[in-house]
Amino acid sequence: MRKKQRNKLRRAQTATPDRDSRHASEAPRKRVRAQRGPGTEEFKHEQSIKTAKWNRYLLIRYLAAGLFFVGLYWAFMLLVLSPGPALIAPALELVTALVVTVEVFTVISRDVEYLVWSHRVLVVSCAVSALAAVATVATGPELLFPFFSAAWVGAALCLALIVIKLIIIGCILRVRDRRDKRYALYQQAIKYN
Repeated sequence: MRKKQRNKLRRAQTATPDRDSRHASEAPRKRVRAQRGPGTEEFKHEQSIKTAKWNRYLLIRYLAAGLFFVGLYWAFMLLVLSPGPALIAPALELVTALVVTVEVFTVISRDVEYLVWSHRVLVVSCAVSALAAVATVATGPELLFPFFSAAWVGAALCLALIVIKLIIIGCILRVRDRRDKRYALYQQAIKYN
């Protein structure tokens, strides 16, 4: 018991006014931070709105990632087998996927719902994929798909890319028109406030 009292007395004697005032000023800051932290209702509400908005663009993000990796594989195979101007087609796929992904991430942090540039780039990319399919059927797989043995396989890949892009465009338009399945959950998260 006496040892504890002596230690308290020593601490009281060695404490400096700067040290005590610093600790005294930190206490209110900690209380303010605790009121805004993860445990508060306001924080939970903000997170539920962000999550609901994030989920509205889920299919768009996944399909854009698929486009990116198809374009990456296509570009890599063209670089290895026959580098040349044919790299423009897979490069466009990569750019398309990056534009869609970047715009989705920027829209999530804003109050905008329509992916304007993604929609435009996807329409142009559909046209380029259609031209690539026609060129593959007309000239054979050597130009754009030297890693395929038949021209119809390359044309089928181009048609599959067009279908994926049309699905993404449809998702973008449904989100813009507020007809997507996740919109009801998003509205519930907003009304909770």
